[in-house]
Amino acid sequence: MRAAACVLGVVVVVAGLTTGCASSRRAPFPSGSASEAKDVPPPPAAARPVTQGLARPAAPALQPLPPCAPPPCTPPAEACWSGCGLPCEQGLGGWHVRALGGVSYWTGTDAADNCGYFGADIGHSLCGSCFGVDGFYRQHTAQFDRLPSGQDGGTFHSVGAKATYQRSFNGSRWFGWVGAGPEYFWTTDYLHDDSGFGVFGEGGLGYVVSRHVTIRAGVNVEGMYTSVGRKDPVNDGDNRWLWVVAPVIGLEIDF
Repeated sequence: MRAAACVLGVVVVVAGLTTGCASSRRAPFPSGSASEAKDVPPPPAAARPVTQGLARPAAPALQPLPPCAPPPCTPPAEACWSGCGLPCEQGLGGWHVRALGGVSYWTGTDAADNCGYFGADIGHSLCGSCFGVDGFYRQHTAQFDRLPSGQDGGTFHSVGAKATYQRSFNGSRWFGWVGAGPEYFWTTDYLHDDSGFGVFGEGGLGYVVSRHVTIRAGVNVEGMYTSVGRKDPVNDGDNRWLWVVAPVIGLEIDF
């Protein structure tokens, strides 16, 4: 009887140990049944582990910067001129003055000896274009041979108006210029002085130093119908055409 009780006790102990091992191999639920475990909410997103390999959000595309606006132009500021070509080709114009000098070469019947040639212009560009209108003054001394021997010297003065045009070469600072118009002339200090109307023309090359300074080199041509300086017969009052061809260098100031 006592032996049977011992055997029964051993069986109960073994059965309890087996049941505990089986329960420990189940899913780890702290307590309650399987149905209760299903009702447990998942952990919040902040507590979830970060998974490697997820695609990162793309960076926003860079927008191109707007183009720079040109500086304001307030004449006569230097910023108004690009630095290339003539200012008048960019709509800039205004008043200008010129001073020039050179040597006069005479041709025609009883032409004079070569002497000095000087002049000045004052003018305005038409509405900021490369066309302009100038008033001019020219002075050139001249000495004529007289019969039977001797010379007759004096000075020719000319005033007039001319239409002008200038244009740069391929947008550079080098440019060409021309002008033409009528003139009125008179003489002083000759044995026989005269006055009358003539024609004037000019042309040449120039270089723009700055917005307000230009250098010019060219040729002035004047034609005068006059009786001054006749060699033979002397002072007969007959007129003839005298022509003056004068290479000149000039300086222009623009306002």
